[in-house]
Amino acid sequence: MKKHLLSQLALIALMLIGLSTKAQVRYFSPIFPDVTKTSQIWYDSNYSINLLAGNNQLPPSLTGPLFMASQFVDLYQPANDTASARPLIILAHTGSYLPAYINQQTTGDRTDSSLNEVARNLAKRGYVVAIASYRSGWNPATTIQAQAREQLLKATYRGVQDMHACIRFFRANAATYKIDASKITVGGQGTGGYIALALGTVSTRADIESNIKFLRGDASPMVSMDTMGDWRGVGGIPPFNLPHAESVSSEAHMIVNFGGAMGDTAWMKSTSLPIVSMHAKGDRFAPYFTGNVLVPTTGAIVIPNASGAGDVIPKADAMGLNNAINKYFYIDPYSTRANAVNKKPVYSTSNNFGFETSFPIEGSPWEWWDRTAAQTKTSQVYRGIPLPVNGRVVDSLSLITNPFMSASRGKIYCDTIASFLAPRIAVRFGLEGPMAIAGFNLLAPANNASLTVKEKDTTTLTITWEATSGMASYTFGLKMKDSMSSLVEQVGLPTNSFSVKASDFYTICKTAGIADGVVTNLEWQVAAIRPMLQFGRLANSNFALKVTLEKATGVKELNLNHSLSLYPNPAKTEINISLKGSNTMSELVILDIMGREVYRANTLNTNNQQVSLSGFTAGMYFVNIKATNGGTATQRFIVQ
Repeated sequence: MKKHLLSQLALIALMLIGLSTKAQVRYFSPIFPDVTKTSQIWYDSNYSINLLAGNNQLPPSLTGPLFMASQFVDLYQPANDTASARPLIILAHTGSYLPAYINQQTTGDRTDSSLNEVARNLAKRGYVVAIASYRSGWNPATTIQAQAREQLLKATYRGVQDMHACIRFFRANAATYKIDASKITVGGQGTGGYIALALGTVSTRADIESNIKFLRGDASPMVSMDTMGDWRGVGGIPPFNLPHAESVSSEAHMIVNFGGAMGDTAWMKSTSLPIVSMHAKGDRFAPYFTGNVLVPTTGAIVIPNASGAGDVIPKADAMGLNNAINKYFYIDPYSTRANAVNKKPVYSTSNNFGFETSFPIEGSPWEWWDRTAAQTKTSQVYRGIPLPVNGRVVDSLSLITNPFMSASRGKIYCDTIASFLAPRIAVRFGLEGPMAIAGFNLLAPANNASLTVKEKDTTTLTITWEATSGMASYTFGLKMKDSMSSLVEQVGLPTNSFSVKASDFYTICKTAGIADGVVTNLEWQVAAIRPMLQFGRLANSNFALKVTLEKATGVKELNLNHSLSLYPNPAKTEINISLKGSNTMSELVILDIMGREVYRANTLNTNNQQVSLSGFTAGMYFVNIKATNGGTATQRFIVQ
């Protein structure tokens, strides 16, 4: 009988989550009841593509190919917050680099419902959140793939430059907005996700001018830094770029995205920023793994082999970019679900959350809008000019990839986004404070130690590890090396040691199928857990243990393990113990994982015994029986 580590850890996670529902810790949980919003804060102006270019019915001042576009943020701060230096999160909206409705979608600016909901949720946790506009403009009607690719690449590049300008603005005004300029996260939704992922990884001229996907047919770069400036918005020439505050650093420290993709994972280097992503797996325009990016308005392929969260995050983790985040594992419900989607054990970190929805091509389940207002919309103001739009058509197009849209559903997804991001941002910046869990090592038995365990040995075997700061409890696990089968799993240990009688350990090993006299490779690991903050930390390494079982000499007992049956297993209220065949039980003893006797029945003469589990705590137990013919049997069971 081997119990599976994954299912047991899932049970452990649920137990710990139950303890954590009352936790209220800044940056992890919403602790502020209200948020203050300041709208339309100017942060930069720069040259932008003019959607009115060539319109001979408008004044010449509105019809040139470029114009000077001012960019703004809407700022969300926790109301009545007394902190003087808070982490900043800058979020770029979606929209395909066109205004809402003009882009044939109901979303596409700073007022989008979902982005405002995420910003409020994060601000209630103590962060300062800025929803930033950026330059838009390209020809969405073109069906020439090379033209579409170049125009959208340049639009993304301008968006990256704008986000750098936004960082410079807030760094220069950190005191005014009470921002800690050493803790800046840039994120984005949909199109904004493309911008955020590029901002966190594009860092050399070769990224822009030598990537074969972004070269014209004559091998010239689609984006020239000599004219457009570098990715930070520094350099270039008018009318392609107008730098501002060049002496102020535009360094960011982390990027997040929900939706969007990375143009090329070759951009990722050891110097790239930590990344956390959420992505609808059915997104038809931005691939969850690696595939083609499609233009929503035409369906044309604009970027081949772009990569979404399913490929970006595993590579970021493997490269060590997320080491600061991955020092902990997360056991909140959202992380548990993300681990399940990614088929990872509970005690591991998933920094990508692949949303699996009931509709196969749903790309942004967090979005919602007022359908009545959308359907009656006939114009969208751009540069003071009302451009005609068909709101009924736009509403219908938006529903194609979000047919179950509603405010209540969207808010649930937004809460998931904020709840998944917040602890990872906090851990990235070391904001656990006194709740931090320091790294710790395993002690004894030493790594690769050999241990002989005798059947009738009543001495105590003790496993120890370093005590660590800030922990609430330890979880000890012992399993077959390179296997999902766990021999022992003990949750909630208050001290940095685990003890078991040698004879009981012998029984555990025999129940797991380990033979006498054979060296068996086991592995043990310990986790220190803070259930109130919903995270934990594994010891710095696992330890291997070579175990040899030694049966007591002169003992010839009839082994009746094959005849002993326990049901249900796992059990909740009672356990039925049955000895098959003609044998009857004379003695029945139940031990807990520590070898302590919790139940005994003597002078029995029965094939079946039902035991109430009232007073039994959740965990693993062992049933030992003696039969009237002198035989013995041992089995284990789980109490939930």
